Amino acid sequence: MTRLATLVMLSALLAANAAAQPRVPDRGLAAEGEGRWSEALEIYRAELARDPASAGLWLRVADIEARLGRPGHAIAALERAAKEAPAATTFERLSQAYAAAGHPLAAVRTIEAALALQPDHEPYLRSHAQLATWAGDYAAAEWSYRTLRRQYPGDAELTLALARVCVWGGSTDAAVSSYREYLAQPQAAPGVWLELARAESWRGNFAVALETLERYRQIAGETREYMRERAGTLARGGRPGEALRYIEALLPATPGDYELNLSRTIALARLRRQGDAYSSLTAVDALTPGRAETRATAGVLRSLLASNAGLPATFYSDSDGLRAFRATPKFDIGFSTDTRVHGGYEMVELRARASSGLEQLSGATTASVDHAWAGVTQRIGLLTVAGTIGQADTGADSMTTYSALARFATDTVAASAERSSGFFTISPRTVGLGLTRVGHRLQLDWNPALRYHLVLDASHEDLSDGNVRWEVFVSPRVEVARRQRFNLDLGVLVHQFGARHDFSNGYYDPDRYEYYSAVVSPYWKASERVGVAISAGIGGQRDDASRDFRLGTNASAEATFGIYDAWVLKVNGSVTNNRRLESGAFSGSSGGIVLVKRF
Repeated sequence: MTRLATLVMLSALLAANAAAQPRVPDRGLAAEGEGRWSEALEIYRAELARDPASAGLWLRVADIEARLGRPGHAIAALERAAKEAPAATTFERLSQAYAAAGHPLAAVRTIEAALALQPDHEPYLRSHAQLATWAGDYAAAEWSYRTLRRQYPGDAELTLALARVCVWGGSTDAAVSSYREYLAQPQAAPGVWLELARAESWRGNFAVALETLERYRQIAGETREYMRERAGTLARGGRPGEALRYIEALLPATPGDYELNLSRTIALARLRRQGDAYSSLTAVDALTPGRAETRATAGVLRSLLASNAGLPATFYSDSDGLRAFRATPKFDIGFSTDTRVHGGYEMVELRARASSGLEQLSGATTASVDHAWAGVTQRIGLLTVAGTIGQADTGADSMTTYSALARFATDTVAASAERSSGFFTISPRTVGLGLTRVGHRLQLDWNPALRYHLVLDASHEDLSDGNVRWEVFVSPRVEVARRQRFNLDLGVLVHQFGARHDFSNGYYDPDRYEYYSAVVSPYWKASERVGVAISAGIGGQRDDASRDFRLGTNASAEATFGIYDAWVLKVNGSVTNNRRLESGAFSGSSGGIVLVKRF
């Protein structure tokens, strides 16, 4: 009896539903059957004037309007049908109509309405992924491809499509993972190795990018695509000279190749060829005006080559009671001849605790130094020469200062030698004594491979009190991780310095000081515009007053806002504990802020 009652109720509901279905006028159906579309349209619109809620008739009107070549009217009819009776099939038809009319974002949002009603419907998911990719909504496309992959985990093409929308959307970590999953399949297309190399390069993993390109070369040979991608990776990854050799071999055959010209621009900028780099950028923009990649490259050139003016300010405090404040407004103007004119003014204010040995012999606890300078730098091929001349004043003493530098740089090694002079501004006592210095500095920066980096820094100072100081830093490091938002380097630091005599003239002058530490250097890429660099070291240190090593630590951090922008703000700080500083203190802290305008 219960089953019979249920059947009766179902029959009644079906009958009511059938009665509720809009009646299609027979005359309209006949006109459609004979291809009299305009007449059928008039009949249906007349019926809709009496019953505007008839979604079925609106769908028929949309079909006829499409046949008559009036897509706008067809879309309007479909929109009304979707409003009167929201159905997944209606939303899907409306999405197709939007796409055909060239409205990708509207098409995406409408197919999303269909998915809201049927979330796991495969055709809707595929349509949504394709439309979202076309519209540039890569996050939405990624969602659909991930949903499809859960339904079809063995579909290699879905994995590849997911990798592509991830890399286009800037999710390079996710893209690399999907590319590698796809390439593990035996049927993987060799060209995808090039796509993986580019994704690795875009997240700064240049060493792995080159290894990936080598894998492609072993499979497909040195194709033009391989050489073009290798040139781009080398240009961005610190091998601009080698990149230019590839580019110059490829460009004559295709002078309008946008990617090659873009890589050429970056390589020229990294070689500090200012005039050539900006000319190349202009040519690149003329090839395809307004591209985002061109704007990004303009930011790179701005960060490397732009003229600028800035105001750095720093403070220092240590456990011996020494305080220092420095403000250094300066400018640097570059010309297309690769000449740069620079200059600035430095104000140094020093304060020491009474009876610390850092105050002046008169007992005064403060001192100041003013220093103004100007100079010129000129690049000549692989050689850069620079020089400055200035005037420094302590109130009681003044002197003419100078510096001269020569630097030779290739893709893998840069070596420089510098000589400079000035007041020895360590403490109020060094300033009060009128101590001056003549310094010599040698630097070697070696990159034998993209993962490995070695810096050697040696200096020698002759002081006017008859003392001689020397200092050496040796700092090798290796890249451990290069990710979309995070980099990590590990290294060691060897630091030694000493002096010929042990005076009481307001500075640290041991016979020999040694510090050996392990260094970890993470870098957080908060965005393309903001980055935070951190360095922390821990190790053993001693000087001639002790035969035993004692634990010493130091940590520093710097946040940069506007990395590639016209205005740049840098904020930094550091803390040192149980490690000798220039004043002789065992612990100290410092901080600074730099505001720079590029133009």
